[in-house]
Amino acid sequence: MNYLITLLLAVCCHFAYAQQAPATKKPAASTSKTPNKYNDNVDDRMKGPNGEKIYIGSNGGRYYLKNGRKVYVPYKGNKKKKS
Repeated sequence: MNYLITLLLAVCCHFAYAQQAPATKKPAASTSKTPNKYNDNVDDRMKGPNGEKIYIGSNGGRYYLKNGRKVYVPYKGNKKKKS
């Protein structure tokens, strides 16, 4: 009886392992730039003091990135970007 249970368990484990998808490597993205998490909300109408991209914050504030930090710029106008 023990032999039958062991055999059944071994067969079940074998099929469960065989049905798993083989691990495949995804091809590395060949981009020269590092991905920027701020790309989705860029104000195309404005530029920073040295030509930097101006991003729109969650409450409508405009800022650019300098040394990894947000530097806010004065902005008068419609706070939300029109889609």
